[in-house]
Amino acid sequence: MPPASPLPITALAFDLGNVLVKVDHLRFCRRLAALVDVSPQEVYAAVFHTSLEPRFDTGRLSSPEFYRRIMGRFRLALTYPQFSALWNEIFDPMEDMEEVVERLRGRYLLLLVSNTNPLHFRYIRQRFPVVRHFRRFILSYRVGSRKPEAGFYEALIREAGGEPAHCLFIDDKPPFVEAARAHGLLAWRFTSPQEFKQELTRHGLW
Repeated sequence: MPPASPLPITALAFDLGNVLVKVDHLRFCRRLAALVDVSPQEVYAAVFHTSLEPRFDTGRLSSPEFYRRIMGRFRLALTYPQFSALWNEIFDPMEDMEEVVERLRGRYLLLLVSNTNPLHFRYIRQRFPVVRHFRRFILSYRVGSRKPEAGFYEALIREAGGEPAHCLFIDDKPPFVEAARAHGLLAWRFTSPQEFKQELTRHGLW
């Protein structure tokens, strides 16, 4: 395939989970399920398919309140540090992505965009060096909105400055990519570090 014309990009907005770091929510569900008499799927449904996790992600529940709600829901007596460890230890490095981001940071404004909560983000910031390359952060719990809601993309566009079409949005979830495009952002779906590097090369973004 011939090289594409260089894109007029001044900013890159990277999703966090399964783009910059690997995330496995079922790891939390399996570990919690082992402590109570339910399946991992039941834990997932109770946490991620109710208002609990969305409210935590958008700052409507504090970390201590989220902890208390989970303990009450499953009738557990974990300490807050024990729960935090269980909740946080679901991430692994994404191969090659720190090197990719480090190479890009000198040429573009780098923004980190994520549906996340304070417990997860604090943990990731302490343990994954890739985060240090980013200058601006659009985090759902800070802006009170999460992808694919309009408020999230509006916050990103304000932080990116300039025209939305000059900001490239990278995310692994197709609905979030489509919502970004609907707001005028250039958007790619992330499938793998190798494929992403090939696209950067093809579009002259290195």
